[in-house]
Parts: sequence; structure tokens; C-alpha cells
Amino acid sequence: MRAATLLLLSLLLSVAAAATTERCNPHDKAALFKIKQSFGNPYLLASWLPDADCCTSWYQVECDRTTNRITSLTVFAGELSGQLPAAIGDLPYLQTLTFRKLTNVTGPVQPAIAKLSHLESLRLDHLNLTGSVPSWLSTLKNLTYLDLSFNSLTGSIPGQLAELPNLDALHLDRNGLTGPIPDSFGRFGGKFPSLYLSHNRLSGQIPPSMANYNTDFSIDLSRNRLEGDASMLFGAEKSVLFVDISRNLFEFDFSKIAAFPPNMTNLDVNHNRIYGSIPAAMARLDLQFLNVSYNRLCGEIPAGGKLQGFDSSAYFHNRCLCGAPLESCK
Repeated sequence: MRAATLLLLSLLLSVAAAATTERCNPHDKAALFKIKQSFGNPYLLASWLPDADCCTSWYQVECDRTTNRITSLTVFAGELSGQLPAAIGDLPYLQTLTFRKLTNVTGPVQPAIAKLSHLESLRLDHLNLTGSVPSWLSTLKNLTYLDLSFNSLTGSIPGQLAELPNLDALHLDRNGLTGPIPDSFGRFGGKFPSLYLSHNRLSGQIPPSMANYNTDFSIDLSRNRLEGDASMLFGAEKSVLFVDISRNLFEFDFSKIAAFPPNMTNLDVNHNRIYGSIPAAMARLDLQFLNVSYNRLCGEIPAGGKLQGFDSSAYFHNRCLCGAPLESCK
């Protein structure tokens, strides 16, 4: 009897100790419950229970091991409907915020996100967000990764995004954005970030200021209405790995490009109005992908390197290109 009593007392003390040593910060827990309630208490957030420690038992969240504050909220692929709630802004120590592949999440980019001064990664992609790309994103100075792709955002790209000094990658692709690429994008505060702006309705020319950058980056401007000269993206001093400017209205003399970035592995310029010949310097590249089809190129395809390793579809529908893998020049 005495042993049973001691065992029961031990269990009660263990439960009491567990209740008093919950890691989850109460302010963070309250904010998370507001987020859950705003989405109608969905099954996707079923692990968010009042009697469970959000730092150890809840999915989708991570806590700092020292401060126990929520540093990551990642909600991915499931049944979730409604707008991004303002309570997101009540998680002041968030470094990573991700909502993705949730096509019933609607409305604008939540303005309360502007309060998250520690945010390093913001990923709101494959949702159904509407409205504009907010200029206040430029106040999140710690951002290294910003992804608003695969939404229904409209309007122009705010030039203030160039004020983000630590940005490594900017994804605004597959929206309905219009207007030009901001001239400020040639003057990012830090290194030039990789830009993914494809599948929009952008127009105008690439800002000449973008010729100034030579740090490692990739750029995808495909499927827009951009025009003019894109040759400033190339040069021996550049360090661009991936260039896709396909399906635009670019028009420039390809043969005047004297050198290409030595580490470039992917080049896609198909469906433009590019003329001239293929520069001999391309034969010195270690290309993994190439497409120059549907342009106005002429002359013999330079021999050597990997240029003959691509099939004819990489070259066809030009004005008068010839040589392997196309027909021999006459």
C-alpha cells in the first residue's frame, strides 16, 4: 500500500513538473492559437493542442533552444482556407515564415509581416494571393530569401526591394506583374541576388545598371514582354550560372558578345529576335543546356566544346544557321 502511494505521488509530481517546465512561450502560443482559429481550426494544424508544448509536440513550428521563442513557422501542402492572419505579426522572433502549396489561401500579403524584423526567409508561394507586391518588404533587412511566386499578384515590382542588403534570391515568377524591371535592380545594397521574374507581363528593357554586377547569380526573365538589348548579362568578368531570357522580344547582335561568363552552364534565349551569328566563345563553355531556337541567327555553328552535343531542336527555326547538328553549310 505504501509503495502504491509513493508511486502515485511520484506520477503526480512528474505531471506537475511537466506542466511547469513547458518550453513554449505563452505569448507565442497565444498567437499561434489565433492563427489556427483564423483558419477555422483545420486538420492540418491538429497537433496544436492547448495541453501540448508547442516547442516539442506541435508540427509546423520550431523554437530556439535557448530562448524557447518561435523562430520558424512552416505550413505546407494541405487543406487550409482563408487569408493570412494578422496574428503572424505577433511572433516577433520568427526567422523563417513559410506558407506554400495552399491554393485556398487568398487575400493580400499580410501587412503585419512587416513587424517581423528578424525574418530571414519569407516564402509565400503556390497560394492564391492577390494585390500588389508590397514595398514595405524592403524594411525586412535580414531577408536572404523572398519567394512570392505562383500567386495572382498584379501591379509593378517595387524598386524598394533593391534596398534589401542581404538578399540572395528573389522569386516573383508566375504572377501577373506588369511594367518594367526597376532601374534600382542594378544597385542592390549587397551582392546581386538571383532573380526569377518569369511568366509575368513585364515590359521595357533590362536596366543598363544591371551590367554592373559580377557576383554569382542566376536570372530567369522568360515569358515576358521585355525588349531591347540583353547582352549586358554576358561577359568574361561575370559570374552568372543560369540565364533564361526566352520568349520575349529581345533584339540584339549575338555575334558582338566577345566572351561569356566562364562558369555559365545554362543558356536559353529561344523565341526572341536575336540576330548575327553564334560567337566562337560559346564553344569554350561547359554548357549543360542550350537553346537558341526561333531567332534570326545566321552562319555556321562553331565547332568544338559541347555545341555539337545538343540536338537540332536547340538551333532550329533561325534565319540561316548551319553546321552540325544542323545541315552542313553550303
